[in-house]
Amino acid sequence: MATLALMEQGTALGIEGEIFSIEREGQAGDERRRVVIQQVRMAEVDEVLVFGNIALTPAAVAALLQRGIDTVFLTAHGRYRGRLTGKPGRNVHLRLAQFDRLRDPTVAVSLARSLVGGKIANQRYILLRAQREQKPVCPDRGRREDLAEAIAGLRRLLEVLETAETVDGVRGIEGQAAALYFGAFGKCIRNPAFTFEKRTRRPPRDPVNAMLSFGYTLLGMAMESLTLRVGLDPMVGVFHTPEYGRPSLMLDLIEEFRPVIVDTLVLRLLNRREVAPEDFEELHDDAELATVGDEELAQAQPAEGSESADKQACLLEHRHAVWLGPTGRRVFFRAWGRRLRETHFYPLRRQTLTLEEIMQQQVYQLARLLSGEAAAYQAFTVR
Repeated sequence: MATLALMEQGTALGIEGEIFSIEREGQAGDERRRVVIQQVRMAEVDEVLVFGNIALTPAAVAALLQRGIDTVFLTAHGRYRGRLTGKPGRNVHLRLAQFDRLRDPTVAVSLARSLVGGKIANQRYILLRAQREQKPVCPDRGRREDLAEAIAGLRRLLEVLETAETVDGVRGIEGQAAALYFGAFGKCIRNPAFTFEKRTRRPPRDPVNAMLSFGYTLLGMAMESLTLRVGLDPMVGVFHTPEYGRPSLMLDLIEEFRPVIVDTLVLRLLNRREVAPEDFEELHDDAELATVGDEELAQAQPAEGSESADKQACLLEHRHAVWLGPTGRRVFFRAWGRRLRETHFYPLRRQTLTLEEIMQQQVYQLARLLSGEAAAYQAFTVR
């Protein structure tokens, strides 16, 4: 998938014949004019990401819809807003099968176990690799012991997962695994300029969480596009409870890929020192959040009259956020494209595919399961 990311604020996307033209307003004497800063052939674009204050001309919108190019709108700092889509998938029979099959407890529990099992196995692989990369005589024995303890704990949870009889039971095991994994994740970081204590989101509270959140957003958008193309409904899942506005199936399908794609990429950028603390922005109050296009955060308030600790903590979190800055987003996005093009062995087809192709194959596999053409879902795990 060739992605065109529009990040420079105040620019506009137009067209000239069969070419997308990215322009910004310039000055020529006393006249204002549009200055072309980049041109890309439409045939080379499968997806457009629009970050923040960027305009699309009517002609550009028409061309995007006509060609079926996924167009996703985000805030300037990468929070998902919505997408521009053309005609919905025509395979209504697949969607009907999806609704019916996912209500079958036998199918639901088996699928949930496979999705979460793949995620935990991949989380364990990340920690194992970090343990191997430690120096043979590590000055921080606590670091190695914490990794070893988490690795052993994840292995035990994989064994327990095999006996889970309900989707709620699977959710409980996934929560335990997440606590173990993120409790040790900071031990994988070898760059002294960054630390990680716990997973925070909506909004992220530190640079490492900012990168994780940005990566998970990109991963979710890519997976949602794949589900729509295949003809599945991204809102109806199994592990994530269907709720109003929640793309549950998309969230289900990205679980096994979170460690493989996003977490691996974040650790790589940190440990190779491709990002620095100055590549992040820290926002503290409602007015500052609103100026960068994160109105959802700026307007977040606790329930009227509520005194609950959770609501008050939520309000405090919304007044303090850390995001990737413009340079950081460009560095991350370039690395993101390279990561998706990296290859791994895909057992189901017994061949080497890019990670992007493997994601697509996993969606196809799920569609076969839901339509009755396959007996089970096999998660993708790295070796």
